[in-house]
Amino acid sequence: MSIIAEPFKKDNETFPQNKIILTDGTTLDCYPVADREPDNIPDDTLQLDTTGQYLRIGRHNATPAPQPATEKTGQELFIDNAFYLLAHKDRILSDSRMFLCPVAIQNGLAYTGTSGFRRPTLGVYIEWWLCAKDAMQTDKKGHRSLVYHLAGSPLSGMNKCSAVREDGQQEIVSLSSFNAHWGPFMKLNQRYAQAKPLYQRYTLQQVLDILHQEDNGNTDCWLALDAIFMKREIDKLNQRIEQISKQCDTWREKYESTLARYNIEKIRQIYADCEAFGADVTKEINAIREQKKRIKASLKAGKIDNVTYQRQLTPMKTRIADLLLTISRYKYQKISDTFPDETDINYDFIEKAVTKDSP
Repeated sequence: MSIIAEPFKKDNETFPQNKIILTDGTTLDCYPVADREPDNIPDDTLQLDTTGQYLRIGRHNATPAPQPATEKTGQELFIDNAFYLLAHKDRILSDSRMFLCPVAIQNGLAYTGTSGFRRPTLGVYIEWWLCAKDAMQTDKKGHRSLVYHLAGSPLSGMNKCSAVREDGQQEIVSLSSFNAHWGPFMKLNQRYAQAKPLYQRYTLQQVLDILHQEDNGNTDCWLALDAIFMKREIDKLNQRIEQISKQCDTWREKYESTLARYNIEKIRQIYADCEAFGADVTKEINAIREQKKRIKASLKAGKIDNVTYQRQLTPMKTRIADLLLTISRYKYQKISDTFPDETDINYDFIEKAVTKDSP
């Protein structure tokens, strides 16, 4: 049981009176439905299903109980307008009466039934579409869809969910990471459980009427929808790039470690030779630097003028640069002679390998 208990942890949200706080921190004013709060507000907590109706999914999924015609109409109204509603996300997320608008979709899980998913609202769906990775999808042909119904097993992750395409076609989809989708949905739904019976909310038809009136024939909302889906695809690609980059770094580290161990004796020899050569050349460099200090002291003491100082200093600088270049060339040539066909070994690689290899 502990396997499924952890994701079901519920964060009890306590909002200020007559307000709700959205997940992005936005505070919405709410309008009480009565002067007095009800004595008992049902809490949509997770419970094991005792009816046996939700023990299996897939082809053996229990058939939901028949629904009233009004609820069926509500479902169809939501599904048919899902894209239009998402296009107006900013408006919906700014009005508590729209946010708390009930949606006539009943999600459920094997073993637990509908608990945790009861009475979802329009705002819950908007927030979930915006946060769940595959709740909004664009296929290779550019067809866009929104997942609107969750059904599956919290243990195995097997699922048969429902989505609606932009052209209105409905389809069954299997989410690759079911837990990453039902968990956030349930958490969002429970977040507002205490607020749902307390405050005024529009019906879905009222929400649509208001939005259509405010649009007044303006089609900018569809550009907003394009931007939402494009941003989601960009986010997915960036996540994929990040994953691939981490995988690449892991394999690069393994490869370099193997390459170093395979050539460790040659690497040690190159390092020793280069260090010895560099030490000899550095002696001459240090001697020149001491000369630079002496002529600078002579300049400060007034023994030589600035023209004489610069005339003596310039060849010293040139000689130091030539000696440093000699060290670099020696390292490069040493590596090229030892590993003529290996492009992944340079002196930094050798230095790192020797340092790691040292006890």
